[in-house]
Amino acid sequence: MTVAASRPPQVPKFPRGGLRPLFPEHLEDEGVYRSAVLEGQDLSGRALHAVTFEACVFREVNLREAAWSHVRLRDVRFEGSDLSGAKWTETGVQRAQFTDCRLLGFQAPEAVLGHVRLTRVQAGLALFLKVDAKALWLEDCDLSEATFMDARLPGAVFQRCTLRRTDFRGAKMPAADLRGSNLSGLRIGLPELEQVVVEAAQLADLAFLLGVRLSE
Repeated sequence: MTVAASRPPQVPKFPRGGLRPLFPEHLEDEGVYRSAVLEGQDLSGRALHAVTFEACVFREVNLREAAWSHVRLRDVRFEGSDLSGAKWTETGVQRAQFTDCRLLGFQAPEAVLGHVRLTRVQAGLALFLKVDAKALWLEDCDLSEATFMDARLPGAVFQRCTLRRTDFRGAKMPAADLRGSNLSGLRIGLPELEQVVVEAAQLADLAFLLGVRLSE
């Protein structure tokens, strides 16, 4: 049977006129920020509530342990930024790219994601509990011991990712594509694997689900 390829997520949209600089002192709760770029700024530990970012770029920004709640991000790019230990609560993200970023221990429980792409992201121990994601695409990412428990991941693509001990228990992931990824120690059950696409070389890592041991 031929497996239909998933369509890549939509890319963020930015104005033709360019982006204006945005600085930490300009940010405040319930603010709306459009067509802006934050570059090399330190927002570590910064709390923000009910803020909207539209058509914004975060380039090499320190966002470690930042606490954002009810934040909306639309048409955004994060480039070489550090979000380790950050917590996003009740966050919505639409058309976003994360490239060469660190998300170690990052938390985004129950986030709503649409057309989000992660490339070369370090996200070990990240928590994506109960996220609702459409058109999610991850490539060359390390998600060791990350958690996607009870998440909705229809058609999600995990391409050449490290999924060592990544937890997908309780997730709904029809037509998700795990081909090319390292599934060593993957935490998943047969119900979650239904309709998930894998390749023959990965079956040895999933044999434990059938209670069998493959001989050399």
